[in-house]
This record gives sequence, structure tokens and C-alpha cells, in this order.
Amino acid sequence: MNLNLTQLALVAFLVESLIQTFKPLYDKEKGWNKSTLLALAVGIVVSVATGFDLFKLLDIKVQFPYVGSILTGILTSRGSNFLHDILKFVEQRAHAEPSANNPVG
Repeated sequence: MNLNLTQLALVAFLVESLIQTFKPLYDKEKGWNKSTLLALAVGIVVSVATGFDLFKLLDIKVQFPYVGSILTGILTSRGSNFLHDILKFVEQRAHAEPSANNPVG
């Protein structure tokens, strides 16, 4: 599998975003964050039901069926501001130097 630097940077950005999504799920003092759990569930259901897959859209191959849609659902559960940040990141990387698009791996 060949990833260009833009895709590699995007995967790193998405992994960090996934981690930040899971952090507020449980607090020792307050317990489970029900609104975050609900947002996760709705985001995953909508993404899987519609077949929306951010990774496929960005030409990043995911090896297992539905994983791209599930991860997309987790990311969309963070809301429109977060998705705006992703789009801004992709746009900035697309306008980066042509040498940034050399294949890696």
C-alpha cells in the first residue's frame, strides 16, 4: 500500500482525533458521559447506514469492510466544527508543495 505524505499526515490527524474523542467518555467521579455516548452511537449508525466513509473519500484504503464508516461515524460524532477542521486540513495539504505528495512506503 502506498501512502503519500498528505494521506500519512491525514491518518495521523485522524488517529489523534479518535483518541481525543474517546477521552471524555468516562470520568471516575461522574461516570459515563451519556451525551458523548449518544453522539457516538448516532454518528456511527448514520455513517454505516448511509455508507459514508471519509477514508474512502480521501482515497485511503481500509482493509476491513465497514471500519471506514465506523471510524467516520466516530469522527462525525464530534460535530461540524471538527469536520470543518478536517476539511481545512485537507485543503491546506492539497495546496502544499508538490514534493509533499511523493509516495511513502
